[in-house]
Amino acid sequence: MKYTTLLLVLAYSMMGAPSELKDAEGKTIIQYVVEAPSAHAKAGVLDPAKQLGLILCFPEHDRPVGDEIYPVREALRRLGLSDQFVLLGGGPQGRKFGPADYDPIQKLIAWAKKTYPINPRRVYMYGKGEGGKISGELVTLHPNLITASISYSWSWWTMPSELQSAVDEADNGPEIYMVLGLRDLSYHLTNVRDGYSRVREKGYHVIFREFEDLGGRTYHPPSNDDAIAWASRLRNKNIAPSVEEQRLLKASLYTAATAKAEVGFPNLALVGGQPAGKILTQLFDSPDATVRAAAAQTALNGIFDEPTMAALGKRLTDASPAVRRIATRALAMHANWRSVEAQKALIRLATGLDRAVDRADRVAATDAIVEAIRL
Repeated sequence: MKYTTLLLVLAYSMMGAPSELKDAEGKTIIQYVVEAPSAHAKAGVLDPAKQLGLILCFPEHDRPVGDEIYPVREALRRLGLSDQFVLLGGGPQGRKFGPADYDPIQKLIAWAKKTYPINPRRVYMYGKGEGGKISGELVTLHPNLITASISYSWSWWTMPSELQSAVDEADNGPEIYMVLGLRDLSYHLTNVRDGYSRVREKGYHVIFREFEDLGGRTYHPPSNDDAIAWASRLRNKNIAPSVEEQRLLKASLYTAATAKAEVGFPNLALVGGQPAGKILTQLFDSPDATVRAAAAQTALNGIFDEPTMAALGKRLTDASPAVRRIATRALAMHANWRSVEAQKALIRLATGLDRAVDRADRVAATDAIVEAIRL
């Protein structure tokens, strides 16, 4: 514990004083702290492989502006994703975050996009307490700007009164991940659980975790790694793939013959979302087992949509043992992140509703369900 605390103190001291984003008249819009990969392309680059994701990290009230960068940075490091994201901490206009912060944060995002090669389909929010509140508010109010939010230790009340008919959890709604430490303050437990109920009842796709060993802090590798791994695979549902991304999708079909099972289709994972899922679904039905295995491997590297998961579920009874094995692993990952179709496919095989090609496949499906409920 003392060693971890020392690391946190050192990390905060290395950040230095926050910078200020100012308007044309020199007035401060918002204070911020930014960390970017040491080597990256110029802003405005169109090649999706050279673009970066953006994770906005917002602190609890009365905490330093860059307070929540550390847990995100460390999770990215453990996941091998440090060179793929810009981390940006922002401070509130007052003591706590509120509606007055909406416009400054949007201007901060716009500044980041002008300064770094940010892919607009890869913008995420992470926050603790008041920082979690503002993350939840903005992801529901601006799903065309922010892909997903991760919140710790607090909830939020400001949301659209109801999901519009064109905005449902499968097609257009933002993604939400909420974490509650059971060693947190008692009224935090009540607040977060109540907030989860509200978010869920409004129809959003939400992942909710409670951890017995977690208090009010957010440096917590089990939840950090799971949440960041989840967010890093998501793409904004309300922003169409760029022209360059669409080219990658089309090229994947033409290069399928040279696919390698252990590599998958990196471009499909890079583009992600429903558009890539449609291509992946076609590849699941390839007569070539190597292509089917590569498609299943791709499902481990990206998040697509529920129809894609339903199509992947059919590979649990594939003629190829390799395809079945990879499909089981991929479905376990998505079941953990609350994919209904992934959960249903594993349950059908484990319970015998779907006839297994090999009895060992039923055991593997059962193990996958255990993995999916581990958190």
